[in-house]
Amino acid sequence: MIDFASLGITPREYNKAQSVARLLVNSLVRRKLTPAFSSFNLTRASGLTLFIAVLDTSQIGDHRPYTGDLLHQISTDLGGLPVYLSNSTGLRYVILLSPPPKLPHKIELPIDTPRDQIALGVRFTSQPVLLNWSRMPHLAVLGQTGSGKSVLLQSLAYQAIRDGMQLLIADLDQTTFGMLEKHPVLLAPLASSPQAAYELVERALAECDRRAALYKAMPEGPQNLPEYNKLAARHSLEPLPRILTILDEASAVLAALGGAKSPMGQALASLGWRGRKFGLHVVFAAQEFTKDLIGPVRDQVALTICFRVRNAEMAKRMGCQGAERIPDSRPGLAITDRLGPMQAYFLDKSLLMQSNGIPSTLTEKERVLFNRALSETGGKVTLGTLISWGAGEREARRLVETWTLRGWAAKDPARSNATHLTPKLIELLTNRQTCQTVPNPVQASTDGVQTAVQTPFFGLLATTETEM
Repeated sequence: MIDFASLGITPREYNKAQSVARLLVNSLVRRKLTPAFSSFNLTRASGLTLFIAVLDTSQIGDHRPYTGDLLHQISTDLGGLPVYLSNSTGLRYVILLSPPPKLPHKIELPIDTPRDQIALGVRFTSQPVLLNWSRMPHLAVLGQTGSGKSVLLQSLAYQAIRDGMQLLIADLDQTTFGMLEKHPVLLAPLASSPQAAYELVERALAECDRRAALYKAMPEGPQNLPEYNKLAARHSLEPLPRILTILDEASAVLAALGGAKSPMGQALASLGWRGRKFGLHVVFAAQEFTKDLIGPVRDQVALTICFRVRNAEMAKRMGCQGAERIPDSRPGLAITDRLGPMQAYFLDKSLLMQSNGIPSTLTEKERVLFNRALSETGGKVTLGTLISWGAGEREARRLVETWTLRGWAAKDPARSNATHLTPKLIELLTNRQTCQTVPNPVQASTDGVQTAVQTPFFGLLATTETEM
């Protein structure tokens, strides 16, 4: 018999887990869903006790009825216990049995975020929350004044500029992004009125139309931005940058223009379902969403981040139950609908005020290779030279592909169509503010939790270091 006490699991938590298992099965049966659980596990992770219910996906068919709003319903059936969904390996319900975790009050945005990833914050397991730009969902960000919402939005913009993206920003009060008013990465002027915000969304949709025409003109028929940019490099065409659209005070904008069913609401819905295909990502931000806006916004986003809010019912409907209880003394602390509690990274806004722009990330090895190419081959880069300079064959291919996609290298028709470093890269190398970074040693997951001990419940075999 397993000694739960030696694992730090109290008798009270063990008894609570037994009750949760029964209530969870009843909750699904009551909603005419198959309670096809293959295992129940008790887990200790970063000082927390978690109950994990693993569904046998081969028996449930369509997964959608087992996600979304069902999580809130299950939480209600369990007396308000937080319920999270993990789908990194299969489909699992993760239920927190111990008291809510404590997170650091302030964590600076790391400068060594892996390239093409965006850092949001740190989870209660001490893992960083990283999203890949190519798979980044549309976001909803909620929070009262002083809760940390604006800092997160500034961090998103900072990282987007760092990674060579363009921006479309609606900032009604001009206090969050005023420092970017004349920044060259803006596709359109900062929108400071509801009508200007509508025109900004129309600008984003026009860009979708333009990119759709470019996709169609490509003989190979690309279906998303990475595919298009790879083909563009092959045909010596300019790659398309990603675009981050930030709509601060989105609720006020929609309300002023007629609500979710207005032309603005319809334009946002269109941008939501079209944008990602063409490399446009949307952030809906507000102090709160009114009841008639919650559904349409929730349909457009795949991740909601709630800082301190007043409206408990709104927080619950957005999947962030408990955000209304975040104290004033904890700016940056947020509840998310997919990842649980998170302390968002802090960014000093002065970094966005730098007139010379924001440095793009370069590894030290890339810097060495670039400088050698400029001094020894006139900027020409080939797989052979990179390999002779110490890169493996696979690494050399990946480097050339990455540089091409970022606009740092391109085929030059005037020089036998050979690949050469571009002026964009040369300017980056000579910029005094260029960051020298190395890859982040922490490989984070947006879905899983790495646990030190996962103890089987109801007699299953023990495992160690299991990813939830």
